[in-house]
Amino acid sequence: MPKFRGILSLLRGAVIAIFWFLPAAVLQAQTLPAQTLPALTVRTLADGVHVLLAPSFEVTAENAGFVTNIGVIEDARGLVLIGTGTSHRFAQHLKTFVESRFGKPVIAAVNLYGGGDHVLGNGFFVSRGVPVAAQIETDRFIRASCHTCVERLTAALGENMMSSTEPTPATVVFEGTGHLPGVSRRLKLLHFGHTFQPGATALLDEATGTLFAGELGAARYLPDLYNAQERGWRDALAQLGRMDVKQVVPAHGAPGGREVLDAPRRYLDTLIAQVDTLFEQGVSLLESLEKVEAVGFNDWYGYSVWHRRNVHFAYLHREQGEFGALTDKGAGPEEGQH
Repeated sequence: MPKFRGILSLLRGAVIAIFWFLPAAVLQAQTLPAQTLPALTVRTLADGVHVLLAPSFEVTAENAGFVTNIGVIEDARGLVLIGTGTSHRFAQHLKTFVESRFGKPVIAAVNLYGGGDHVLGNGFFVSRGVPVAAQIETDRFIRASCHTCVERLTAALGENMMSSTEPTPATVVFEGTGHLPGVSRRLKLLHFGHTFQPGATALLDEATGTLFAGELGAARYLPDLYNAQERGWRDALAQLGRMDVKQVVPAHGAPGGREVLDAPRRYLDTLIAQVDTLFEQGVSLLESLEKVEAVGFNDWYGYSVWHRRNVHFAYLHREQGEFGALTDKGAGPEEGQH
């Protein structure tokens, strides 16, 4: 009987153990998709200049929100990242990968614009002592608005993937055009005023002529005017197009040549010209939404949603410019300086 009772005790313990671990196993199975981090692959563009290409334009659990290309530039002391990724967890994944791949530490990171998919890894890098640079207006945007980026991405990716992610401002802030401090390689930060956003910036590696255009460039990805000034953006693209640039990396889509700058400039040119004509003819905003068409861009990502909204913003900006011009009449010697 004692032996039989011992067997029963063992069976009872096994059953308890099964039911004890079952909830944990079920929980792990439920959260596994949100825990998946995408594979990262390197595309070398020039000597010491690389890019990690985002696998898609759409945020999904499978890509962990990795929808923005990330640049990797080799400096004498280590690696400079263009973008920090979409979350604390992704940033950790990113740092581990690039340091293993290149055998060098990450020594600096740059935010070219304020977007959750580009800046929400800041906190991880700052906590590891890596300086993060951003134009002053981008830094302000992160401080003021990126809590909503966290909320949206948490809704899309789940709390597990976004755990420990908080909007973290830059530790190195700059205003105008200049070179990235703290590195020996000549990396020129190019700011043109209010374009995609007030602080949107491009970065040129002068040694190889590789331009990381950020959201200023586009490869089959329609410009979005939600926070933009289309005329300033168009003019910035024209200036970039006159520079000695060998290849261009946009925030979204494949790297290429000058077409990555020319195509979005043509779209903005078309939009501005058509809206100006309709406005001068007295066509209403609602009518303009139906009349403005950008031939050759309607198969670009975002066209079906963003184009009408872009027309809306461009029309309002034109209207605002008209009223501003009337207000400025009689301004004397300063008229037209802006």
